[in-house]
Amino acid sequence: MSGLGKSVWAVLMIGCVLIAAPCSAQQPDFPDMQITIEPVMQNNSVEQVNMVISFDSDSVAAGEPLLSMPVVLVSTPSANLHAADLHVTDEQGALTLSERLAEPDPSGQYREYITERATQGRITVSYDFTPRAVDELTRNGPLFDFRRQTGGAMGAGVYFMVLPTTKTPYNISLNWQLDNLPAAVKGVWSYGEGSQRKIGPVDVVRFSFYAVGALKQYPQTTAQYTQYWLNPPPFDMTKLARKTQTLFEHMAAFFGDTNAFKVFARANPYPAGGGTGLGPSFMFGYGREGQTTDGGTDTLLSHELAHTWPRLNNDEPHALTAWYTEGMAEFYSLLMLRRSGAMETDEFVRQLNQRMDNYYGSRFLTLTNAEAGELFWQEHDAQRVPYGRGLVYLLKLDQQLKDASQGEVSLDTLVLDVYNRQQAGETIGLDAWQAMLRQHLGERAVEDFIAMTNGKVMTPEPRIFGCLVARPYQFAPFELGFDPMRLGEVSDLRADSNAANAGLQNGDIITAITPVEVLKKNPQQKVEMTVTRGDNTFDVSFLPRRAPVSGWHWVRDTTQQCAFKE
Repeated sequence: MSGLGKSVWAVLMIGCVLIAAPCSAQQPDFPDMQITIEPVMQNNSVEQVNMVISFDSDSVAAGEPLLSMPVVLVSTPSANLHAADLHVTDEQGALTLSERLAEPDPSGQYREYITERATQGRITVSYDFTPRAVDELTRNGPLFDFRRQTGGAMGAGVYFMVLPTTKTPYNISLNWQLDNLPAAVKGVWSYGEGSQRKIGPVDVVRFSFYAVGALKQYPQTTAQYTQYWLNPPPFDMTKLARKTQTLFEHMAAFFGDTNAFKVFARANPYPAGGGTGLGPSFMFGYGREGQTTDGGTDTLLSHELAHTWPRLNNDEPHALTAWYTEGMAEFYSLLMLRRSGAMETDEFVRQLNQRMDNYYGSRFLTLTNAEAGELFWQEHDAQRVPYGRGLVYLLKLDQQLKDASQGEVSLDTLVLDVYNRQQAGETIGLDAWQAMLRQHLGERAVEDFIAMTNGKVMTPEPRIFGCLVARPYQFAPFELGFDPMRLGEVSDLRADSNAANAGLQNGDIITAITPVEVLKKNPQQKVEMTVTRGDNTFDVSFLPRRAPVSGWHWVRDTTQQCAFKE
């Protein structure tokens, strides 16, 4: 795999594509791969990790790529190992490698390791790496990097796995070497604790999570849902885990899923958080005071859980299917919170309206899906286009389906149909989705779908869920004015923003700032910042908004009963 091709886009975008099938015995039809991870700890900290990866291989010709790993992926650097950092052998002895950078794509870039002679038989790769050093100036982003945490470390395989370039499935055996560590230390992979076996391509180990240390967990014994953490958080993690487990069980029952699922939590040294889903798991990060995202921890975790099930097959460009991946996660993250009783109706409406504002207030509102995709990893606001666009489209579609069928068909019907057909091995992509629209609503629904993908601004249905009424609304869109993923330092300052007009400059160090979730909830709330520039420290205040635009909000009709159930 060179670059982040469309075959793994759904894994990356916080969708959980299960690319490994369970296996309990050796499968002779697939080549073998053995992976050993040996953390080296000093003073209760993981200072180094030793890796040995051994795999069966057909002969690779001289001058061809044998191995690869990312250099940077979705703005997140990897361990960035060079050919000289690797010790590689085959059945003839040592292999000399050169290296080259693959062609970058919008998601990042890979390094390929080229063998200087033809290989013979089994390949063994040995190397070590150090966890990524982060501080309050580190940019928040996908949780791909492998970081130290109290008494251990955690992160994704994409940071440190040097893997063969082949696409073939392997019999993968993953083992933790912990003999020299305290007895309380254990290793956990997205697919299980301790030594594990899986069948799948190399993306199984690259796009999954790893945690090592004296891990705390809920529940205490491994169950269908298990949550792990190392740092003592500024909130009750057990209470959060218990609540999230209940939500997961509700979602899993809706989709008829009995597979195990894991959640990893880690602390950030900067005042922001977020989540990333890989394999049958996700990881979320939180800031110094427990900050996650502007919607709060409950909706972050619900969104990441929802990514486990609704997705289109990943053989089409991610930019063209992200409306489904992210739109469905937005739709069901809120709806499942409401259905399970974890969210009251008034909060559901508030959260829904916040997302309506994100859609109608986007600077990239009218870009096509493909055009927005070209900007995903350059502009944070462009990356959010599929979230709002997908949600508004699905809200409309859900009501249209209900109206056309007298309530017999809803979005639930379609999403479960897609999921169940995929579980049976069927490929469901954009063509299949349009066929489903045509079956239930006719050609007009296909035309509406194509208009959505081309960036046509959507008007909501007059009423949804029986009790929510659409009302036109004027509002000033939220705009911080600089990179919202880097809250320790001003970067990518917009010259036409209120932040720039208030005197901020790129490179200003932020020592205090009003929480983003507070700013988004109150359109009159000003940003109060303390920044350092050179030897000077000073305060800055401004309204983080743009000029007013037109949009739509939902208003609750208290004379009508709400209908949120399946």
